[in-house]
Amino acid sequence: MQNNNTKPAKTLTKQIANGGPRRFSTFDDLSKWAVAIGRAGSVEEVREQRFDLWGDLVFEWYTQGQIACIFAVYLARDAEKVSWLSAVVSGEFNADAVTALVDTAAEANAEAIQLLFPGAGDAAHAAEILCALSTHPRWLCADVGTLPDEAHCVTRQVGLRWISPAGDYESWALGLADFDPMPFTRRFTGAPFVALVLRPTPPVTDRAPPVTGEAGLPASHLAHLDDGLGNDKTTRDKWTDSTRTGKRALLSPEPLSRARAKVTFAFEADAYEALMGSAKVQAKAAT
Repeated sequence: MQNNNTKPAKTLTKQIANGGPRRFSTFDDLSKWAVAIGRAGSVEEVREQRFDLWGDLVFEWYTQGQIACIFAVYLARDAEKVSWLSAVVSGEFNADAVTALVDTAAEANAEAIQLLFPGAGDAAHAAEILCALSTHPRWLCADVGTLPDEAHCVTRQVGLRWISPAGDYESWALGLADFDPMPFTRRFTGAPFVALVLRPTPPVTDRAPPVTGEAGLPASHLAHLDDGLGNDKTTRDKWTDSTRTGKRALLSPEPLSRARAKVTFAFEADAYEALMGSAKVQAKAAT
């Protein structure tokens, strides 16, 4: 998104553990920026009509680092070049249509696709999407629990998986939504949508350790995106360490359990049953 050297405001402040404050843009900050550079007439226009701009605003949000992933920061700077696609899913929800969008991205060998669902952007909105997709044969919804050393984390973490057309791998969907108790790193403040971000193509073993997912298939996730580093393991390891450190700093004192790659959305325990009552959710595997 061309900015003509005009920078977006950053009105969201986060106090970093063992450090000073960091500042990030909200959705309205980035909407005002879009207006300032001539991409839209008003914030209201961006929010209510200009769905075509939303993907660009999300990519700009990634580059500021709130997502706490060095790889995403670099890749989002040239999303089109690295084949990171974006689609707005509006109108009446249709699980077959959503599945077809991801399938098409897989056929195109896209590195990633982000699906933006206009609406309230709250917990009920996220749960509605999970409930609809969980009963589709090509999607799996699973209770992914908490980290072993975070028994104090009493929220419910749910992971959404897309199953490839051939059934030979699954893809973990990362969720973005601005509601409690979603982790700070997944909250694009004020965004009028819920987002699902996933890699539609197979896992690449030399980019991230192999993992078997809840569907019993090799798991593909955003760590498998082509980072452009080739055989440069030194830089890749450096970015990985920086991502891990940065995430802890941005989240503290929040539990890390809510911000794992396998988590799509986190819900308050007392609201989970009401919100997810119609969802088909695979129980957490015994440990």
